Amino acid sequence: MTVMNRFPDPSPADLVMVKAEQLARHPDANVTIGVVLHLTGAVPDLAGLRTHVAARLDGLPCLTHVLSGDGPTARWVSAVPDMARHIRAQQVDGGPAAIEAAVRLLLREPRTDTAPAWRMVLLHAHVPDGFALLYLTHHAVQDGANIVTVMETLFGPPLLPEQFSVLTRDASPTSRPSLRQAARSTMALLRHVRSHHLWQSAAHPLSNRRHTLWAQVASAGLRSAARAGGASTNDVYLTALVHAITQWAKDSWPRAAAQTLPVMVPVNLRTPDEVAAPGNRLSLTWITLPGGTMPVSQRLARIRALTSVLKSAGHKAVLRAALTRLPWRLVQRLVNASTVPGRLTVCASYLVMRRHLHYGEAAVQRIDPIMCCPPGVPMAVAALAYGDTTSACFRIDTALPGADSLPSRWRQALADLATQASPTTASAPAPAPAPAPARGTPLKPATPGLGSLITWLAQRSTVARVRRR
Repeated sequence: MTVMNRFPDPSPADLVMVKAEQLARHPDANVTIGVVLHLTGAVPDLAGLRTHVAARLDGLPCLTHVLSGDGPTARWVSAVPDMARHIRAQQVDGGPAAIEAAVRLLLREPRTDTAPAWRMVLLHAHVPDGFALLYLTHHAVQDGANIVTVMETLFGPPLLPEQFSVLTRDASPTSRPSLRQAARSTMALLRHVRSHHLWQSAAHPLSNRRHTLWAQVASAGLRSAARAGGASTNDVYLTALVHAITQWAKDSWPRAAAQTLPVMVPVNLRTPDEVAAPGNRLSLTWITLPGGTMPVSQRLARIRALTSVLKSAGHKAVLRAALTRLPWRLVQRLVNASTVPGRLTVCASYLVMRRHLHYGEAAVQRIDPIMCCPPGVPMAVAALAYGDTTSACFRIDTALPGADSLPSRWRQALADLATQASPTTASAPAPAPAPAPARGTPLKPATPGLGSLITWLAQRSTVARVRRR
């Protein structure tokens, strides 16, 4: 293996994932993520699939590098994949439902630290005219946006770096946040990152075992609800998820039924110059969403206002500065704080695949995401919109009583939102967002140390560091 020296250093998110897996006491709680591509057409030749993938590795450095070392010594090193080991075939008997069972078992397979942390399994024989491609990887090496890029590179049309589906369009890698923006964003982040112990219960202590469940809905319903509510489809997805959790919690987890619900959401910070680079180019951000009993349309209006700050270019500039320029000691404190059980909570992510995928003459009809749920996290949900279908993967701690009902509750909440998105509703003005602080209002940091951090972030551009040896 040779040292790779042109990629950004491993990020805090990469190291959080490494530490999270070290804490896992069962394979269900590992940090493996991925997708299942469902294709219609003849089952392909395995040797041809291996050749197809190998021919595209030069454009996918995230498939040819491993994370080596820990702490300040962590770095990316190159490692050549062995196609015979990384890509294999498996017959699946028992019909379409057997695919999910097969995926659950494959998720538990251990990985090799010295080999690139990805694998692909050609699943076949479960349907008369079709097959599935299961792609799995380690979350310390790839994030969800990277997986979308990998799939578009392997099975989509040729694309320029700026044409991939999930690259952020409003976070310049060289921008510098203003002092005021740095203060506002930092204070907002610290206000939500607190110990809440919402998911700690003596009667139902969290475990390392997971339900792994999927649910699919028509993407048109999310889009119509978003237009009617003046929101994004991500807002609609989050609203339905929070609504489902509060409905479940009324009977099964009362402490989460009436109060606000802290949720961890990834904010994508990957730019075109970082296409397919290994590692996580995201900021895992805590937001507090409205709980309690309320109409689902009212919940959408409130969530739309709360998530608006996450979409601003100024806020992303602060997050990129923190991601790429924080001193190592602060990075280590961030890693440690992010894995405290009393602070962990629900994780929710949402991705869109805009390119139509195929392998040869076989077309991809649906994509099911695969989320991870590390130790201390009660549940993690990832949704991926592709074509006419949005599919969600629910990884839920089995200690939560009755939580396997969440996928059906989520579908019902989305159906309710879509039903309410009538032409009359859609033409009504969108609810006004929550008021931002007045421009003349001073934002005073709580401590001198925090003030120094805010000033430091504002003085740094967001160009990622590169390790030189």
